[in-house]
Amino acid sequence: MSSQSSSSDSISNGPVAETVSDSSALIGWATRNAATNTGVKYGTNRPNLSQTAQGTDGSDGKNHHAKLEGLSPNTRYYFQITENGQPVGGVGTFRTTAAGEQPVQSKAIIPQK
Repeated sequence: MSSQSSSSDSISNGPVAETVSDSSALIGWATRNAATNTGVKYGTNRPNLSQTAQGTDGSDGKNHHAKLEGLSPNTRYYFQITENGQPVGGVGTFRTTAAGEQPVQSKAIIPQK
């Protein structure tokens, strides 16, 4: 068994910004195997994702969510999933809504396996 982790292979679906408002976003993703200590690094500067949000794990340990709060309205954010503090997968992006606008739901479909 190899001790080398292929971190980009651990995410089976997502991540996607499921709900985005003027001050928060709910990020969802799924992992191939049960994962713990998950989270999201995020910020407005793609090379420097300086903020973090702790992930919550679903009952099966494979579906995860993190709520990003205190965001600025009408602003582009970048985010990346972490497992045990290490980045996994690619960098996603979303834009918060304008101040006072209704939250928007992602159109992405996450197939259930």
